[in-house]
Amino acid sequence: MPSELMYSRGEPCIDCGVQVGEEHAAGCLETHCPRTGLPQTSCPGRHGHSGGGVWTGFLPGEEAAVAFGWFAALRPGQGWVPVAPRTDAVDYGTDYMPDFNRVFSQARWDQTTQRWVKPPALGDSRPHWAPPRE
Repeated sequence: MPSELMYSRGEPCIDCGVQVGEEHAAGCLETHCPRTGLPQTSCPGRHGHSGGGVWTGFLPGEEAAVAFGWFAALRPGQGWVPVAPRTDAVDYGTDYMPDFNRVFSQARWDQTTQRWVKPPALGDSRPHWAPPRE
């Protein structure tokens, strides 16, 4: 059986069924909280909203993980471990997927742009909130 992630790339929302570019239905759990960036499942109405937002074709945090090159693989006895992006991967599954946990724990949510911001590289003296270098 395919993983839920394979449905997230360009397919209708797996919770409310809207197409890419359409507003999520009220109460949809596959949108992000506009205040924290976390999936609505982690913030069901806690900040005075219930669903909403435009379906981009990506699950909350997925687009950032892919853009940052953050992936994880399930290793027996180790759990999910960070791995390099695979050029041979045609789909995500239980053994390889974007590293959502890393996005939610290491990146910073920018409420103004409604996007995740990658933390500065080691040795970069700029503050975590500073915009990325061009």
